[in-house]
Amino acid sequence: MPDILKLTRESDLKAEPVNPAQRPGQIYRRILVGTDFSPASTPAFEQALKLARQNGAELLIAHCYTMPGNISFMPSEAYGEWEQRCRKEGEKSIGALVQKAHKGGVKAHALILTGLADDSIVEAAKRLDVDLIVIGTHGRRGVSKILLGSIAARVVPLAPCAVLTVRCA
Repeated sequence: MPDILKLTRESDLKAEPVNPAQRPGQIYRRILVGTDFSPASTPAFEQALKLARQNGAELLIAHCYTMPGNISFMPSEAYGEWEQRCRKEGEKSIGALVQKAHKGGVKAHALILTGLADDSIVEAAKRLDVDLIVIGTHGRRGVSKILLGSIAARVVPLAPCAVLTVRCA
């Protein structure tokens, strides 16, 4: 089982000390990459992995899920089942990315976050002393961009560090 940091509440976030850059040219020590396991996430993960390898940086792979607020037709016990299923699916999918990073010689950890993705990513970056956030973008335009918004566009102005957006092909 991969090292999964279960971060579900703000109080769960604890920054571990990160050593300062230890070799010439090292810019990043801790990189956070957000993933929703969509095709737009893959190039962002690959870029983050490459940067982590080049810098000898630690890679935090974050996946966020949101519980529905109030669905009147669902019995209350269904929420717990839904949350368990979301967490298990996230842990399984993110575990494969952590293993890929380890095989590439990169120290990596999984972050399973709950809440709005943009807020959760920014808060994790603040609390975990992240130097760079890497996030994919779908490259939507027009009405779909207006209706669906962009997590990346909301992360950029709120992030406590540099943000690299990677557009999917």
